[in-house]
Amino acid sequence: MVTAAFAQTGCARPVCVVTEPTNVTADRIVLALAELDTPVVRFDLADFPERVDLDAVLHERGWSGTLRAHGRTVALEDIGAVLWWHPGKPRIVADGLSDAQAQWVQKETTAGMVGVLASLDCLHVNHPAATLAAQLKAHALVQAARCGLHVPATWIGNTPRQAAGFVSDSPSGAVCKSLVTPEILHGSHHSSFYTSPVQATQIDSSIAAGAHQLQHTVEKAHEIRLIVVGTEMYAARIDAHSDAARRDFRADYGALAYSHAEIPDPVRTGMGELMNACRLVYAAVDLIVDPDGRWWLVDLNPAGNYDWLQKELPGLPISAAIARLLTHPHTAAQVSAT
Repeated sequence: MVTAAFAQTGCARPVCVVTEPTNVTADRIVLALAELDTPVVRFDLADFPERVDLDAVLHERGWSGTLRAHGRTVALEDIGAVLWWHPGKPRIVADGLSDAQAQWVQKETTAGMVGVLASLDCLHVNHPAATLAAQLKAHALVQAARCGLHVPATWIGNTPRQAAGFVSDSPSGAVCKSLVTPEILHGSHHSSFYTSPVQATQIDSSIAAGAHQLQHTVEKAHEIRLIVVGTEMYAARIDAHSDAARRDFRADYGALAYSHAEIPDPVRTGMGELMNACRLVYAAVDLIVDPDGRWWLVDLNPAGNYDWLQKELPGLPISAAIARLLTHPHTAAQVSAT
Protein backbone atom coordinates (compact mmCIF):
# COMPACT_ATOMS: atom_id res chain seq x y z
CA MET A 1 0.00 0.00 0.00
CA VAL A 2 1.42 3.38 -1.01
CA THR A 3 1.66 5.59 2.04
CA ALA A 4 0.04 9.00 2.04
CA ALA A 5 3.28 10.98 1.93
CA PHE A 6 4.54 9.37 -1.26
CA ALA A 7 1.10 9.16 -2.84
CA GLN A 8 0.58 12.90 -2.41
CA THR A 9 3.99 13.94 -3.71
CA GLY A 10 4.12 11.45 -6.59
CA CYS A 11 7.70 10.64 -5.64
CA ALA A 12 9.10 7.16 -6.10
CA ARG A 13 9.01 5.09 -2.95
CA PRO A 14 12.37 4.24 -1.36
CA VAL A 15 14.20 1.11 -2.45
CA CYS A 16 16.24 -1.03 -0.06
CA VAL A 17 19.34 -2.51 -1.70
CA VAL A 18 20.59 -5.35 0.48
CA THR A 19 24.06 -6.28 -0.74
CA GLU A 20 27.74 -6.37 0.10
CA PRO A 21 29.42 -2.94 0.09
CA THR A 22 31.90 -3.88 -2.65
CA ASN A 23 29.42 -5.40 -5.11
CA VAL A 24 30.01 -3.61 -8.43
CA THR A 25 26.78 -4.84 -10.02
CA ALA A 26 24.80 -3.33 -7.15
CA ASP A 27 26.77 -0.09 -7.61
CA ARG A 28 25.50 0.16 -11.19
CA ILE A 29 21.92 -0.48 -10.13
CA VAL A 30 22.16 2.21 -7.44
CA LEU A 31 23.50 4.68 -10.03
CA ALA A 32 20.60 3.82 -12.35
CA LEU A 33 18.17 4.38 -9.46
CA ALA A 34 19.76 7.79 -8.84
CA GLU A 35 19.12 8.73 -12.46
CA LEU A 36 15.44 7.99 -11.82
CA ASP A 37 15.49 10.11 -8.63
CA THR A 38 14.55 7.03 -6.62
CA PRO A 39 15.53 7.17 -2.93
CA VAL A 40 17.87 4.33 -1.95
CA VAL A 41 18.79 2.85 1.40
CA ARG A 42 21.73 0.52 0.85
CA PHE A 43 23.19 -1.80 3.45
CA ASP A 44 24.46 -5.31 3.98
CA LEU A 45 23.08 -7.81 6.46
CA ALA A 46 26.64 -7.92 7.77
CA ASP A 47 26.16 -4.26 8.82
CA PHE A 48 23.45 -5.33 11.27
CA PRO A 49 23.45 -4.70 14.18
CA GLU A 50 26.57 -2.47 14.33
CA ARG A 51 25.61 0.05 11.61
CA VAL A 52 21.95 -0.76 11.02
CA ASP A 53 19.03 -0.34 13.43
CA LEU A 54 15.60 -1.94 13.11
CA ASP A 55 12.48 -0.88 15.01
CA ALA A 56 9.45 -2.89 13.84
CA VAL A 57 5.98 -3.31 15.34
CA LEU A 58 3.42 -5.75 13.97
CA HIS A 59 -0.07 -4.41 13.30
CA GLU A 60 -3.06 -5.89 11.51
CA ARG A 61 -1.83 -4.74 8.09
CA GLY A 62 1.80 -5.68 8.61
CA TRP A 63 5.00 -4.21 10.00
CA SER A 64 5.48 -0.53 10.76
CA GLY A 65 8.45 1.26 12.23
CA THR A 66 11.82 2.38 10.95
CA LEU A 67 14.99 1.06 9.40
CA ARG A 68 18.15 3.13 9.82
CA ALA A 69 21.24 2.29 7.81
CA HIS A 70 24.45 4.33 7.55
CA GLY A 71 22.72 7.49 8.70
CA ARG A 72 19.66 7.15 6.45
CA THR A 73 16.26 6.38 7.92
CA VAL A 74 13.19 5.02 6.15
CA ALA A 75 9.74 4.03 7.41
CA LEU A 76 9.09 0.35 6.79
CA GLU A 77 5.64 1.06 5.38
CA ASP A 78 7.16 3.49 2.84
CA ILE A 79 9.51 0.95 1.25
CA GLY A 80 8.47 0.28 -2.34
CA ALA A 81 10.91 -2.53 -3.22
CA VAL A 82 13.74 -4.60 -1.80
CA LEU A 83 16.64 -5.76 -3.97
CA TRP A 84 18.31 -8.81 -2.43
CA TRP A 85 21.67 -8.99 -4.20
CA HIS A 86 24.20 -11.39 -2.62
CA PRO A 87 24.04 -10.04 0.95
CA GLY A 88 26.38 -11.22 3.67
CA LYS A 89 25.35 -12.47 7.10
CA PRO A 90 24.85 -10.42 10.27
CA ARG A 91 28.15 -9.98 12.08
CA ILE A 92 27.92 -10.51 15.81
CA VAL A 93 30.48 -9.00 18.18
CA ALA A 94 31.27 -11.96 20.39
CA ASP A 95 32.59 -10.08 23.45
CA GLY A 96 31.46 -12.04 26.48
CA LEU A 97 29.75 -14.71 24.36
CA SER A 98 30.84 -18.27 23.79
CA ASP A 99 31.09 -19.51 20.18
CA ALA A 100 27.82 -21.40 20.63
CA GLN A 101 26.08 -18.32 22.00
CA ALA A 102 27.42 -16.11 19.18
CA GLN A 103 26.17 -18.58 16.57
CA TRP A 104 22.76 -18.64 18.23
CA VAL A 105 22.58 -14.83 18.29
CA GLN A 106 23.57 -14.71 14.62
CA LYS A 107 20.77 -17.08 13.67
CA GLU A 108 18.29 -15.08 15.74
CA THR A 109 19.48 -11.82 14.19
CA THR A 110 19.27 -13.19 10.65
CA ALA A 111 15.76 -14.53 11.25
CA GLY A 112 14.60 -11.21 12.68
CA MET A 113 16.08 -8.88 10.08
CA VAL A 114 15.38 -11.04 7.03
CA GLY A 115 11.97 -12.02 8.36
CA VAL A 116 10.76 -8.43 8.76
CA LEU A 117 12.13 -7.24 5.41
CA ALA A 118 10.88 -10.32 3.54
CA SER A 119 7.35 -9.87 4.91
CA LEU A 120 7.02 -6.27 3.71
CA ASP A 121 4.17 -5.85 1.24
CA CYS A 122 6.31 -4.61 -1.65
CA LEU A 123 8.22 -5.88 -4.65
CA HIS A 124 11.09 -8.25 -3.82
CA VAL A 125 13.82 -8.93 -6.37
CA ASN A 126 13.76 -11.76 -5.60
CA HIS A 127 11.89 -12.82 -2.49
CA PRO A 128 14.28 -14.91 -0.33
CA ALA A 129 11.85 -17.84 -0.23
CA ALA A 130 11.56 -17.88 -4.02
CA THR A 131 15.32 -17.63 -4.39
CA LEU A 132 15.93 -20.58 -2.09
CA ALA A 133 13.43 -22.73 -4.01
CA ALA A 134 14.78 -21.78 -7.44
CA GLN A 135 18.35 -22.53 -6.36
CA LEU A 136 17.36 -26.18 -6.01
CA LYS A 137 18.33 -27.33 -9.50
CA ALA A 138 16.11 -30.42 -9.38
CA HIS A 139 13.12 -28.16 -8.71
CA ALA A 140 14.07 -25.58 -11.37
CA LEU A 141 14.64 -28.17 -14.10
CA VAL A 142 11.33 -29.94 -13.60
CA GLN A 143 9.50 -26.60 -13.57
CA ALA A 144 11.22 -25.65 -16.85
CA ALA A 145 10.15 -28.92 -18.46
CA ARG A 146 6.56 -28.41 -17.29
CA CYS A 147 6.61 -24.95 -18.88
CA GLY A 148 7.43 -26.42 -22.28
CA LEU A 149 11.15 -25.63 -22.37
CA HIS A 150 13.67 -28.18 -23.63
CA VAL A 151 15.67 -29.66 -20.73
CA PRO A 152 18.44 -32.26 -21.13
CA ALA A 153 17.85 -35.72 -19.69
CA THR A 154 19.13 -35.47 -16.11
CA TRP A 155 20.00 -37.97 -13.36
CA ILE A 156 20.53 -37.14 -9.67
CA GLY A 157 21.51 -39.75 -7.12
CA ASN A 158 24.29 -41.79 -5.53
CA THR A 159 23.85 -45.32 -6.92
CA PRO A 160 26.85 -46.33 -9.11
CA ARG A 161 25.10 -48.93 -11.25
CA GLN A 162 22.21 -46.64 -12.14
CA ALA A 163 24.56 -43.74 -12.80
CA ALA A 164 26.64 -45.82 -15.19
CA GLY A 165 23.49 -47.03 -16.92
CA PHE A 166 22.24 -43.46 -17.37
CA VAL A 167 25.55 -42.43 -18.95
CA SER A 168 25.59 -45.48 -21.23
CA ASP A 169 22.09 -44.69 -22.48
CA SER A 170 23.24 -41.39 -24.01
CA PRO A 171 24.47 -41.67 -27.62
CA SER A 172 26.10 -38.23 -27.34
CA GLY A 173 27.82 -38.78 -24.00
CA ALA A 174 27.17 -37.25 -20.59
CA VAL A 175 28.53 -34.60 -18.24
CA CYS A 176 28.78 -34.24 -14.48
CA LYS A 177 27.70 -30.87 -13.05
CA SER A 178 27.60 -29.25 -9.64
CA LEU A 179 24.23 -28.92 -7.95
CA VAL A 180 25.08 -25.78 -5.97
CA THR A 181 28.28 -23.97 -6.94
CA PRO A 182 31.45 -24.98 -8.77
CA GLU A 183 33.65 -23.32 -6.14
CA ILE A 184 35.30 -25.52 -3.51
CA LEU A 185 36.89 -23.63 -0.61
CA HIS A 186 40.22 -24.82 0.75
CA GLY A 187 40.94 -22.46 3.62
CA SER A 188 42.31 -19.27 2.05
CA HIS A 189 42.05 -20.44 -1.57
CA HIS A 190 39.53 -22.24 -3.75
CA SER A 191 39.29 -24.56 -6.71
CA SER A 192 36.45 -24.99 -9.19
CA PHE A 193 34.51 -28.01 -10.37
CA TYR A 194 33.17 -27.07 -13.77
CA THR A 195 30.97 -29.13 -16.07
CA SER A 196 33.03 -32.19 -16.99
CA PRO A 197 32.52 -35.05 -19.49
CA VAL A 198 32.03 -38.43 -17.85
CA GLN A 199 32.10 -41.98 -19.19
CA ALA A 200 30.36 -45.00 -17.71
CA THR A 201 33.73 -46.69 -17.07
CA GLN A 202 34.74 -43.78 -14.81
CA ILE A 203 31.85 -44.31 -12.40
CA ASP A 204 32.78 -46.36 -9.35
CA SER A 205 31.69 -46.83 -5.75
CA SER A 206 32.88 -43.34 -4.78
CA ILE A 207 29.69 -41.89 -6.28
CA ALA A 208 27.83 -43.37 -3.29
CA ALA A 209 29.44 -40.79 -1.00
CA GLY A 210 26.93 -38.07 -1.96
CA ALA A 211 24.40 -36.83 -4.49
CA HIS A 212 25.65 -36.23 -8.03
CA GLN A 213 24.05 -34.62 -11.08
CA LEU A 214 24.59 -36.15 -14.53
CA GLN A 215 23.13 -34.88 -17.79
CA HIS A 216 23.04 -36.25 -21.31
CA THR A 217 25.20 -34.06 -23.52
CA VAL A 218 23.43 -31.68 -25.88
CA GLU A 219 25.40 -30.99 -29.06
CA LYS A 220 26.33 -27.35 -28.80
CA ALA A 221 26.32 -24.80 -31.61
CA HIS A 222 26.63 -21.93 -29.12
CA GLU A 223 25.30 -20.85 -25.74
CA ILE A 224 22.93 -18.16 -24.53
CA ARG A 225 22.83 -16.27 -21.27
CA LEU A 226 19.32 -14.93 -20.96
CA ILE A 227 18.57 -12.21 -18.42
CA VAL A 228 14.95 -11.78 -17.36
CA VAL A 229 13.88 -8.56 -15.60
CA GLY A 230 10.15 -8.51 -14.94
CA THR A 231 8.59 -8.84 -18.38
CA GLU A 232 11.77 -7.79 -20.22
CA MET A 233 14.29 -10.31 -21.59
CA TYR A 234 17.83 -9.79 -22.85
CA ALA A 235 19.77 -12.53 -24.64
CA ALA A 236 23.52 -12.66 -25.22
CA ARG A 237 24.97 -15.27 -27.59
CA ILE A 238 28.21 -16.80 -26.33
CA ASP A 239 30.61 -18.53 -28.73
CA ALA A 240 33.46 -20.49 -27.16
CA HIS A 241 36.90 -20.73 -28.75
CA SER A 242 38.70 -23.16 -26.46
CA ASP A 243 38.02 -26.72 -25.33
CA ALA A 244 37.63 -25.61 -21.71
CA ALA A 245 35.15 -22.86 -22.64
CA ARG A 246 33.16 -25.23 -24.84
CA ARG A 247 32.71 -27.57 -21.88
CA ASP A 248 31.83 -24.73 -19.45
CA PHE A 249 32.19 -21.10 -20.48
CA ARG A 250 32.99 -20.11 -16.87
CA ALA A 251 36.28 -22.00 -17.17
CA ASP A 252 37.80 -19.65 -19.80
CA TYR A 253 36.16 -16.24 -20.14
CA GLY A 254 39.05 -15.04 -22.31
CA ALA A 255 38.07 -17.48 -25.05
CA LEU A 256 34.51 -16.19 -25.41
CA ALA A 257 32.94 -14.00 -28.08
CA TYR A 258 29.61 -12.25 -27.55
CA SER A 259 26.80 -11.03 -29.77
CA HIS A 260 23.13 -10.12 -29.47
CA ALA A 261 20.57 -12.88 -29.96
CA GLU A 262 16.90 -12.93 -30.88
CA ILE A 263 14.72 -14.93 -28.49
CA PRO A 264 12.37 -17.43 -30.19
CA ASP A 265 8.73 -16.92 -29.27
CA PRO A 266 8.33 -20.40 -27.69
CA VAL A 267 11.34 -19.73 -25.45
CA ARG A 268 9.99 -16.31 -24.49
CA THR A 269 6.60 -17.81 -23.63
CA GLY A 270 8.10 -20.73 -21.71
CA MET A 271 10.42 -18.45 -19.74
CA GLY A 272 7.51 -16.21 -18.77
CA GLU A 273 5.66 -19.24 -17.47
CA LEU A 274 8.76 -20.50 -15.65
CA MET A 275 9.32 -17.15 -13.93
CA ASN A 276 5.73 -17.21 -12.69
CA ALA A 277 5.99 -20.85 -11.61
CA CYS A 278 9.15 -20.09 -9.62
CA ARG A 279 7.77 -16.74 -8.34
CA LEU A 280 10.75 -14.82 -9.68
CA VAL A 281 11.00 -11.36 -11.19
CA TYR A 282 14.73 -11.64 -12.01
CA ALA A 283 16.80 -14.55 -13.28
CA ALA A 284 19.96 -15.30 -15.25
CA VAL A 285 19.39 -18.37 -17.39
CA ASP A 286 21.95 -20.52 -19.22
CA LEU A 287 20.84 -22.24 -22.39
CA ILE A 288 22.50 -24.35 -25.08
CA VAL A 289 21.49 -23.91 -28.71
CA ASP A 290 21.93 -27.09 -30.75
CA PRO A 291 22.74 -27.23 -34.50
CA ASP A 292 19.02 -27.47 -35.28
CA GLY A 293 18.36 -24.21 -33.45
CA ARG A 294 16.62 -25.70 -30.40
CA TRP A 295 17.24 -23.88 -27.11
CA TRP A 296 17.92 -26.16 -24.11
CA LEU A 297 17.71 -24.76 -20.59
CA VAL A 298 20.54 -26.06 -18.43
CA ASP A 299 20.55 -23.67 -15.46
CA LEU A 300 18.30 -21.12 -13.77
CA ASN A 301 19.99 -18.72 -11.36
CA PRO A 302 17.70 -16.34 -9.43
CA ALA A 303 20.66 -14.11 -8.51
CA GLY A 304 23.00 -14.74 -11.44
CA ASN A 305 25.55 -12.16 -12.53
CA TYR A 306 25.19 -10.18 -15.72
CA ASP A 307 27.54 -7.23 -15.35
CA TRP A 308 30.25 -8.59 -17.63
CA LEU A 309 27.67 -8.91 -20.42
CA GLN A 310 26.89 -5.18 -20.23
CA LYS A 311 30.60 -4.46 -20.72
CA GLU A 312 30.81 -6.79 -23.72
CA LEU A 313 27.46 -5.73 -25.19
CA PRO A 314 26.61 -2.13 -24.22
CA GLY A 315 23.24 -2.54 -25.91
CA LEU A 316 22.08 -4.64 -22.96
CA PRO A 317 20.85 -2.01 -20.45
CA ILE A 318 20.14 -4.53 -17.72
CA SER A 319 20.98 -2.35 -14.71
CA ALA A 320 18.66 0.35 -16.04
CA ALA A 321 15.90 -2.24 -16.48
CA ILE A 322 16.29 -3.44 -12.89
CA ALA A 323 16.19 0.16 -11.66
CA ARG A 324 12.97 0.81 -13.61
CA LEU A 325 11.44 -2.34 -12.17
CA LEU A 326 12.34 -1.34 -8.61
CA THR A 327 11.02 2.19 -9.15
CA HIS A 328 7.79 1.07 -10.83
CA PRO A 329 6.95 -2.29 -9.18
CA HIS A 330 3.52 -2.44 -10.81
CA THR A 331 5.25 -3.27 -14.12
CA ALA A 332 6.32 -6.66 -12.72
CA ALA A 333 4.08 -9.67 -13.09
CA GLN A 334 5.07 -10.64 -9.56
CA VAL A 335 3.70 -13.73 -7.86
CA SER A 336 3.49 -13.73 -4.07
CA ALA A 337 6.24 -15.80 -2.47
CA THR A 338 3.99 -16.91 0.39
